[in-house]
Amino acid sequence: MLRKESPQTRRHGFTLVELLVVIGIIALLISILLPALNRVKDQANRIKCMNNLRDIMHAITMYTSENKNYLPYCNWGGTPSGHVGWLYKDQGLPSNEQQLSMLSETGVVFGYLKTREVFRCPLHTDFRSPSPSTERFTSYLMNGAVQDYPDNTGGLFTTTNKITKFQPMHVILWESGETRLMNNGPPWNDGSSYPGEWLSERHGNGVRLAKNVAKGSGGASIACFDGHTEWISSKDYDVLVRRDPKVYGPGSNRFWCSPNKPYGAFRLMF
Repeated sequence: MLRKESPQTRRHGFTLVELLVVIGIIALLISILLPALNRVKDQANRIKCMNNLRDIMHAITMYTSENKNYLPYCNWGGTPSGHVGWLYKDQGLPSNEQQLSMLSETGVVFGYLKTREVFRCPLHTDFRSPSPSTERFTSYLMNGAVQDYPDNTGGLFTTTNKITKFQPMHVILWESGETRLMNNGPPWNDGSSYPGEWLSERHGNGVRLAKNVAKGSGGASIACFDGHTEWISSKDYDVLVRRDPKVYGPGSNRFWCSPNKPYGAFRLMF
């Protein structure tokens, strides 16, 4: 005799409509959560990058305290023979890739921190600068104001400025842009740069269409002479680096801040 199932025990599968509804809900949840997860990941990388600069500045501050407040050489075209820059020692970059990758171990910062990891942003993984290039082992460049932006006529300066000559909010280090995005020649040739040459947009949603055109919400990490670090959008950077100290007063441009040149040696490089 066949036994009938009661309505309470009868089972059935999902209908096609129910399945499509579930798939739609899952897709909606993913579309809502994915941007948030990407923002969290970007924020973590941004914090790591800023911590790198904070550690570098800690090393530089210790160096100045041991050297009568004088800053290390910014590696503008190398350093005078026998001198050590913040990033590496002496002039010239080796063509050997292995020697190049270890070059940061010869600089002032490594002498205090004993790690190469601190020189690279976790997002700076794709570089196309020709070898030899400091982009191979660092994401950061030092403001040439440390050596008053040496020109090409008198060679390298024999000394650097004291850290006390700069205002606390003036910028000493920044996260420079990837070579693959540049149109007018890379800043990656030594360990320093002019303001206005380039600022990264690897953090956030940013696309630089040309050397002087920032689009989106991208930005980069910077470090100031008082040792603190910031994140700055490329759009704000484009405004600040153009701030004319002849209008706003000496020292008003955080980037163009050479203490021994009129108006910080301000000039537009766009």
